[in-house]
Amino acid sequence: MTRRSGWPVPAMVFLAALGAALALLVRDDLPPFSYSLLALSVGGLLLTFPLLSDLGALLRRDEGGEWVGALPALAVERALARALHVVALLGGLVVSWFAPWALLAPDALGLFQRAALPGLGLMQALLLATVLIWAQQLLLARLELAFVLLESVLVAGVVVALVQLLGHLPELSVLDPDRPVLDWLPPVWFARPLFGEGWAWSVPVCATVASAGALLSLPADGTDSFRRRNRNERWLEPLYRIAARSWVRPAERGAFDLVYRALPREREVALRTYPLLGIPLAFLWIAASRAHAAGEAWRADLLALLLFTAGVYLPLLLTHVPLTESPAAAWMLRMAPCPARAMRGGAVKALFVRYLLPVYSALLGLGLVLSEAELVLRLWLPAVLLALLLLRLLYPACVRDLPLSVGPDELRSELDWAGMVAPLAVGLTLLAVGANRLLDWRGGLCLALLLLSCELVLEHRLGRPAPPDTGKGGAGVAGAGVIPPSAGD
Repeated sequence: MTRRSGWPVPAMVFLAALGAALALLVRDDLPPFSYSLLALSVGGLLLTFPLLSDLGALLRRDEGGEWVGALPALAVERALARALHVVALLGGLVVSWFAPWALLAPDALGLFQRAALPGLGLMQALLLATVLIWAQQLLLARLELAFVLLESVLVAGVVVALVQLLGHLPELSVLDPDRPVLDWLPPVWFARPLFGEGWAWSVPVCATVASAGALLSLPADGTDSFRRRNRNERWLEPLYRIAARSWVRPAERGAFDLVYRALPREREVALRTYPLLGIPLAFLWIAASRAHAAGEAWRADLLALLLFTAGVYLPLLLTHVPLTESPAAAWMLRMAPCPARAMRGGAVKALFVRYLLPVYSALLGLGLVLSEAELVLRLWLPAVLLALLLLRLLYPACVRDLPLSVGPDELRSELDWAGMVAPLAVGLTLLAVGANRLLDWRGGLCLALLLLSCELVLEHRLGRPAPPDTGKGGAGVAGAGVIPPSAGD
C-alpha cells in the first residue's frame, strides 16, 4: 500500500482496534470524568506518532506546492485548502480513536457527552498538530539536528507517559475535575467541558481558533531550501576507511559509498527513523528507575537485552533505505554496471558501518560506565555479529527497491509487522536472557565464532559470480546489469 491513497488507513485501523480494547478494559472501573480524561490523554499521546512520521512528512512538504501556486487562486484560498487537508487527515485519525470510546462509554456518560467526545478530541488534535507543525517549520530551517533530538526526546516522553498513565488507573479513578493542579494538563482542558459549566468550553474554543489561525498562516514553501551538513560524521571516518579497504569488494564500492554518504543526508529518513530510537530509550529509563529494587542481576539482564534486541529496529531502518527526495536520479542506479547482489552487499555493509557500529559502540561505553565489563566482554562481540547476520537476512525481505530510488509519496511497506517484528523481539529477548544467564566467556567466544562462520559463509556466497542473465534485453555481460531486488538474484 502506498501513500497515494491519501488516508493513513493502517494507523486508523490500529487506533480503532486499540481504542476499542482499552475502552472495554476500563469502562467498568472508571467514572465518567476519568474515562473521558483517559481517552483524551492516551489519544493525544498516540496521535504524536503519526504526526511525527508519515503524516508529518505530508505536513512538512507540499508535493503539489509549485503546481498549486500556478493556479488562478488567491494565497488565502491555497492556505485554506492546505489547512482543510490537515483537518481532514486529523479527523480520520481522531474518529478512529474516539468512536470506540464513545460507543463503549459507561452508562453514566450521557448521549450529548458521548457525541461531544470526538469533537473535543479533534480540538485537542488540532492544537497538538499546530504545535508540532510550527516546531518543524521553525527548527528544520536551521536546526535540523536539534529538531531530530527533540523528536526523539518527545517520543521517549510519550512512551514513558503512556506507561505511567496506564500503570496508575486507580489514582486516575479518584481525580476531581475541579482540582487546581490539573489546570496545567491540556487533556483536562478538553475533558472539563463534558462535566463543568458552560464557561469550560471557552478554553477548547479559544485553542481551536488559535490553532486555525496558526494553520492558515503556515508558509507554503516549507523548508526544502535547507541543505544538510553532517559534520558529526568525522569520528566515523576511520571505520569507513577500514571497511572500504579490507571488507568491501570492488563491485560493492559504489553502493557502499552511496548508502553510507547519501542516506543519512536524506531528511525524511532521519525524521522518520531516528526519533523512534526514543522508544527503547524510554523503556530503558523506566527500567533504570526501578534498578535499585531489582539488584545487580537485573542490571546485567537489562544490558544484555540492549545488546541483543537492537536488531528489532532493523526492519524500520531497512524499509526506508529506498527513500529519497530526488527519485528522478534513480536512473543512474538502474543503468549502473553493478550486479544486484553486489549492490545489496554494499548497502548492507554501509548500513552496518554507518548505523549499527555507532549504536554498539555506545552500548559498549554504557556497559563500561555501569561497571559491567565482564558482561560486555562475554556478549558484546556475539551481539554485534548477530546484528550483522540479521541485517543480511532481513534486507531482502524489507527492501523492495534500489537504495535511494523512491520518493516519499511512493514508499511502500508490505511487511507483516506483527508476523515479523513481534517474533523477532520475543526471540531476541529470550536469547539475551539465556546468553546472559548461561554463557561464560568461553561460551560467548564459541557463540561469536559460530556467528562469524555463518557470516563468512554468507559473504562467500555473495562473492560468487551471478548466473548469466538469459532474459530479453540483457546487458550483454553476465550479471552486469542491475536487477531490481524484487526480481531476485
